[in-house]
Amino acid sequence: MEIRELFYDDLEEASEVLWKSFYAAEKKNTSMSGMEFFRDLISPVSLSMNTFDGSIVLYGAFCEGKMVSVGALKEKNTILMLYVRPEFWHQGIGGEMLTFLEEQCSPGKICLNASDCAVDFYVKRGYQVISPRKIENELIFTPMTKEKGAE
Repeated sequence: MEIRELFYDDLEEASEVLWKSFYAAEKKNTSMSGMEFFRDLISPVSLSMNTFDGSIVLYGAFCEGKMVSVGALKEKNTILMLYVRPEFWHQGIGGEMLTFLEEQCSPGKICLNASDCAVDFYVKRGYQVISPRKIENELIFTPMTKEKGAE
């Protein structure tokens, strides 16, 4: 598997990976307006604007040339997104992408907002819940952090 930064030509496929994974994982827990909010957030146009201005850095994991996972960092120590195509779930790809994203982070606190179905995934990898479950823009998440030491 290869993990690399994504560029403009990758954004259509990245949007597809993000949407398919989010929809498969969250369709039972997210309202229609929450789904629409997320869909707009991960549209190729929105991803382009956010990567162009440096707000986020997107990374993709590829298996045999196919994008199977997308992760995003914001401000060097916030994991903004980590999604894996549903047909590739439970194959270790999410763990590899998380390790890669953590390696890109600076020493200190790494922050993320975990969806309900991902909290256990992050707890197993050393993250701790820092506040109760929240709802913003009709999206449900749990704030979590992990300390990264100097390497």
